[in-house]
Amino acid sequence: MKRKFVKVGRDVYSHSLVVGLIERYHGISQDPKEIMRSLVRGRLDAARDFGWGGPPFDPRVLASTMGIHAEGSRKLTLSDDAELHPTSNGKLVIRYNPDRPKARQNFSIAHEISHTFFPNYQDQINARYRFETYDPHNELELLCDVGASEIILPSPEFDSDVSQKGISLSSLKSLSTRYEASPEATAIRMIGTSICPCALLVLDFEHKPVELSQIEAAKYQLSLFDEGPPRTPSTKLRVQYCVSSKRFSTFIPKHKSIDESCALYDVSVNTEEYRGNVRFPLEYQELEFYAEAMAIPSRFDSDLGSRVLAILLLQ
Repeated sequence: MKRKFVKVGRDVYSHSLVVGLIERYHGISQDPKEIMRSLVRGRLDAARDFGWGGPPFDPRVLASTMGIHAEGSRKLTLSDDAELHPTSNGKLVIRYNPDRPKARQNFSIAHEISHTFFPNYQDQINARYRFETYDPHNELELLCDVGASEIILPSPEFDSDVSQKGISLSSLKSLSTRYEASPEATAIRMIGTSICPCALLVLDFEHKPVELSQIEAAKYQLSLFDEGPPRTPSTKLRVQYCVSSKRFSTFIPKHKSIDESCALYDVSVNTEEYRGNVRFPLEYQELEFYAEAMAIPSRFDSDLGSRVLAILLLQ
C-alpha cells in the first residue's frame, strides 16, 4: 500500500496514525499539533469536573479519570521510561519506571496518555522512546510530547503564571518546581506563551548530519592501504533545536556550531549560569541577543561539557 503524505506548512507527515488524526479531526485544524492541543484541553476540562487540578497536575489522577490504570514497573520491555498496554479485558495500563526523577515520570505518563488520542492506538503497545531521525515514528512521538506538555503545564494556569513571573531563568526554575516538570519541558511551554519576543536554544555536543553519514559509510569501507579506521571528526557544541515565540523572527539554524569564545560554551564547560549578551556569527550576519543560560544533563556521556539551555531575548 502506498504511504500517504500530508504537508502542513513546512512539515510533512507520513505516519499512518498521524495522517489518520489529521483526517479525522480536520475540522479542528490541518495542523496535528493544534489538533493534539485541542483534544487534550477538552479532556482536561472534563477531568476538572472530576476535581482534577493543580499545580502540580498529577497525570496519574488524570489517567484514572479516563479509566486508565498507572503503575510503577521495573519490567518495561520497549522503553526505559513508560509504556501503554492494552489488556485482554479492553482496559488500558500505563507502566512507568519508578526509578526516574518525578518530573520525568510525570512527563512519561502524560506522553502515554497522549497516545490515546490517536485512532487505533489500542492495536499495539505504545512506548516513549526515540527512533532514528529519519523514522516517521518520530512524528507520532513528538506529537505525544506536545500532548504531554499540555497535560503537565496546562492552560490557563501555566500561561497566567508566566504572565506574572515573566521570561527568565529564575521564573523557569520556580515554575519547573511548582509544576513538577523538567526545566526543558517548562522552558518550551514558557516560550510558547509568546508574552514577548524570545526563543529557547538547546545546545549539545554532537556531529553534523553529514558527519554522521560519513562515519556510518566509513564502517563499510575497506582501507586499500591497511591504514586502520579513518579518523572520526570530533563533536562540537551545536544547536540541537531552537523554539521561538511568534514575535521572534530571527532564524537560528539547527546544527549551528558554537565557538569556544562564546559565553554559552563556558556554561557547558563550567556549568555556571550566565546572564548577558551573546553573539552568533552566521554566514551573512552576526546576531546579538541578551541570554540567560544554564547547564542541563546531557543525553550522552561526554567529557567535553554539559548540555546548555539558553533563553534568548531581543534587546
